[in-house]
Amino acid sequence: MHPDRVGPYLIDRKIGAGGMGNVYHGVHESTGQEAAIKVLPASMAREDGFVQRFSREIDALRQLSNRHIVQLFQDGATNDGTFYYAMEYVNGVTLTSEITDRKRIPWKDVIQFSLQIAAALKAAHDAGIVHRDLKPSNLMLTREGVVKLTDFGVASLFASTRLTRTGGVVGTAEYMSPEQARGQRASRRSDLYSLGAVMYVMLTGRPPFTGPSANDILQKHQFGQFDKPSRYVPELPRLLEELVCQLLEKDPAKRLPDALVVMKRLEQIRTRMELVENTIESETVERLAPGTTITPDDQEEEDGNHHPGPATMVRNMIREDVTSSLVKSPIGRFFDNIFVLVTLLALIIVFGVWMKRRSVTHPDDQLKMARAILEKEPSYAWLRARDEMLQPLLDSNALPAAKQEIEAMISQADQYDFCDSLPADPKGSRDESSELQRLIRKAFDDFSQGDPVAAREQLEAIRDIAARDIRNVYLTRFLNETIAKWEKDPLTTGRVQLLTRLLEQVKTEIADGTTLEQTRTCIESAVNLYSGDRAVSDQVNQLKELLNQIPTQTAP
Repeated sequence: MHPDRVGPYLIDRKIGAGGMGNVYHGVHESTGQEAAIKVLPASMAREDGFVQRFSREIDALRQLSNRHIVQLFQDGATNDGTFYYAMEYVNGVTLTSEITDRKRIPWKDVIQFSLQIAAALKAAHDAGIVHRDLKPSNLMLTREGVVKLTDFGVASLFASTRLTRTGGVVGTAEYMSPEQARGQRASRRSDLYSLGAVMYVMLTGRPPFTGPSANDILQKHQFGQFDKPSRYVPELPRLLEELVCQLLEKDPAKRLPDALVVMKRLEQIRTRMELVENTIESETVERLAPGTTITPDDQEEEDGNHHPGPATMVRNMIREDVTSSLVKSPIGRFFDNIFVLVTLLALIIVFGVWMKRRSVTHPDDQLKMARAILEKEPSYAWLRARDEMLQPLLDSNALPAAKQEIEAMISQADQYDFCDSLPADPKGSRDESSELQRLIRKAFDDFSQGDPVAAREQLEAIRDIAARDIRNVYLTRFLNETIAKWEKDPLTTGRVQLLTRLLEQVKTEIADGTTLEQTRTCIESAVNLYSGDRAVSDQVNQLKELLNQIPTQTAP
């Protein structure tokens, strides 16, 4: 059974289901607009994670406008607590169904589909959104062959507060990037890896990695080697295969940098292969002089006097060059063997272990190298020196006499890392929605910087404004949940401990009557730093009382 209506939409049938609820086909009662309505049932709405993910999908779609991404129409909540949003209805099938029906999609169609998917990813990435769950079931294909990207439920916004905890794995195993499989944060290049996996399954009919469980597949994404697509599709153009393999690189830095570059590469491959086909299939007809008769092929061969014209010679040269570029050499065929590759991999591992044992850097030399790097201008090299030289030295206690120096250099690199992460230019507000986002982001920044009281008051004011607009029902719910959470966990433990320790120290110094001027200076500094912080107002007042107990030094 399905509901008769959801909001202003009259429901006639169910068209999909998933972990986040059901999707129905409906028509707007006033405008007659056809739409797909995604519904989060009231039972799921009681779970914070589901509501946040549902809200995140709506926020992502609201920022996107592209022919290859489903369009958001409106969102809201029903009287019984059911959350929903209406989006563009795509009259077609999922790419999963297309692959199932056709087994393997011809490489020309794969290029066409991949160009459209890359265009959708470019639009999302330009808006600061990483999809994080690109897969065939999230790609709709219309009857006209237009691809539409859907399901931004696990998408993340650049520079926004993550709803997924650090270390959590988000995505679908068969199409997940190695860094996502490790629980690391996804980036644009993570989506490009997933695009490579989608291209692979379109070409071969199977994903690059399979296994009996999701964990097995995730392990293969991180450490396994997939079969080249040409093993299943021998006629696959080498240039297209190289592109798929590059997108499936384990190291994100080795993949193409962004979706625009992927689109350009696909266009180049399509253009070149069209030229190849036109060259091979075309037949050059040479002009004959008046009165000249055409000599039959067998007579030409017997006479041995026929010579090809210039156009034919050029055509034949191009044909030979293209054919040779598409045919693998004997060496290439030798290395395109799984047993050869496994053997070579084993030899490389053994050689690498042997070289590592030979080339272990002495701890003293590591410390010298780290010193030399940190004496230069601050750069990313400082962080590499910290992670690859200093931290291992500290963990192994290889140089106990230099422990204090190593800790100081690590602290220096940490400070650079912190300063480099600070936003240089706060985002402006282009419209009402982005202005609310800017205010919320500022409140979160204040909370992270140690002012939970002011941050909570800001969120309460933002909530009061946002709650006046029915379109902000999800945002209002999120703000209420965040305010409640901040009241329970204000993150003031560190400053309370610092000022409590300082109070004990200055009481001892006042009782001893020594270094009173230094004590006065220390108390004044602490009061200046925390005088406006209501989270530690008690400790600040105690410091002020102690300050009054210190006699003022008079001139002789």
